[in-house]
Amino acid sequence: MNHLIRKYRQDLHRIPELGYEVYKTKAYILEQLKRYNCEVTAVCGTGVCAFFQSKEENGTGKGRDKTIALRSDMDGLPVTEETGAAYCSVHEGAMHACGHDGHMAMLLAIAGELDQIIHTLSHNVLLIFQPAEETEGGAKDLCATGILSKYGVKRIYGFHLWPMLPKNVIGSRANEFMAKSSELDIIIQGKSVHCANAEQGIDALAIGCELVNALYQMVSSELPESEYRLLKFGKMTSGTVRNAIAAKTVLQGSVRCFHEDTGNFLFRRIEEIAALFEDNYGCSITFVRNDGHPAVINDPQLFEEAKKLLSDYEFHTFDKPFMLAEDFSCYQKEVLGLFLFLGTGTNIPLHSNTFDFDEDVLCTGVEVYLKLLKEVRV
Repeated sequence: MNHLIRKYRQDLHRIPELGYEVYKTKAYILEQLKRYNCEVTAVCGTGVCAFFQSKEENGTGKGRDKTIALRSDMDGLPVTEETGAAYCSVHEGAMHACGHDGHMAMLLAIAGELDQIIHTLSHNVLLIFQPAEETEGGAKDLCATGILSKYGVKRIYGFHLWPMLPKNVIGSRANEFMAKSSELDIIIQGKSVHCANAEQGIDALAIGCELVNALYQMVSSELPESEYRLLKFGKMTSGTVRNAIAAKTVLQGSVRCFHEDTGNFLFRRIEEIAALFEDNYGCSITFVRNDGHPAVINDPQLFEEAKKLLSDYEFHTFDKPFMLAEDFSCYQKEVLGLFLFLGTGTNIPLHSNTFDFDEDVLCTGVEVYLKLLKEVRV
């Protein structure tokens, strides 16, 4: 299996594609799946699902009531690779810099194993190859197709390679795991005058600086420490020349949390504080908001079950959740789900142009998937 999974990963690494435009990747996956006795369905244009039906389920008459799904993502990133690897990207300006090539390789290896053992399982298995995780959030669109209910999916598992964990270590936690992410633009409209007549203007830049500080203070003080949340602004655009008061300031930031009530509270307080600034300074403040993926919330029973079943592996339970976002959460809105990290031990950051890993870790991932598929009951 080591040789085959390495080939899968390196073949896929050479042809990274973006968003939904994963045509070569889809063709490669379909070519591999042709060898196996499974029902292949195209979803969302370039997504692929492979359904393996167990002998026991096939004998029930319905045959699609008990299914476990495994998910991998397919898309790369708009990054120019600088690993120097023999298998580096042949697509200029695109790279698998987040491990999705490894995720797909694991599921292709699982497909080969299932072709041999599916008759021994008490449930079916659905392998999901999903495009557009890095961009539009392909999981939401894939769920909307009804594919999970069509195949009777009762629970779903997924892996993400994690460079900050030691090699082959499995990591996860119950409940809050990865954050709901919302993008927020705050547009402050003031009045521009020459800086020599500053008192006649409305300084949108100064207001923006004060507003950021006020919002940061609110986030840190008005919610309990146990409620995980984040508000940060990464970009501020203001003014035209050095000697004129800025008429307009745009703050671009991110709001992240794990519960709808927390998000609603934060956005309400942001608007209330902004209204006070409007009254105090005579400016106008408007908002542009874009809600991203829901939070990844791991089912506690699935987590405890997996932790017990995987006792032969080094299993790390994280003390705190991560403020990164992942659209695996969309599946968890439909069925019970557990998301896991698989350590590569490289400490090379995700999305880096030097991202790489030893494919041996993928064998550990396949072993874990097989252990879960053989041992869990649905």
